[in-house]
Amino acid sequence: MKRICLLLCALALAPTVARAQSYDDVTFTGVKIGASVDYRWQEGDYALPRIASMLDEKKGGIGYRGHIGYDVQLGNVLVIGGEGGIGRGGGTLKAASTIGDYALKPRWAWDVSGRVGVLPAPRVLLYGRTGYSWLRTRETTDFRATNLADVHASSTKSGFLWGGGAEVALIPGVFTRAEYNRVNYGGGLTSSKVQIGMSIGF
Repeated sequence: MKRICLLLCALALAPTVARAQSYDDVTFTGVKIGASVDYRWQEGDYALPRIASMLDEKKGGIGYRGHIGYDVQLGNVLVIGGEGGIGRGGGTLKAASTIGDYALKPRWAWDVSGRVGVLPAPRVLLYGRTGYSWLRTRETTDFRATNLADVHASSTKSGFLWGGGAEVALIPGVFTRAEYNRVNYGGGLTSSKVQIGMSIGF
């Protein structure tokens, strides 16, 4: 968390050239690089035949994400763009029975998406986002019986991403955003995220 806060501060202080520009020069067109912090929830609702039980839990935790993208502003109304990101965070889902204990821990997640937005004011962008996300997970099943071997497995899950948010141009080249998005990874596993972040435009 400390590293993310330092990165966000560095991003906010970086564009000294942009400060000298007029606010009339604000545009959403260009390459953007940034970082965000978030609170994300993993939700599991699926059968666990190994321990004759069900997972039905929602667990949240702090996360972080870095992103790079490119936007094009079309006139004074419309913005379209694409973005890729990678991050990590969230809570571990757990279930237990008389047979054993199960846990799913989220690890690295990465995504690609496009967004389309409108400008209700020259420096304010309201947008929707759709794309695809991949999530690396670590699943463990620990049996209570000593004659049964515990199971440890890693896998990559993927699913459709959708969401929306608002982005504000603080000064030319410096943007702040707030966004919500959700991913359905299939098989009863979903993830939701609320994030705030900053970007530097070039």
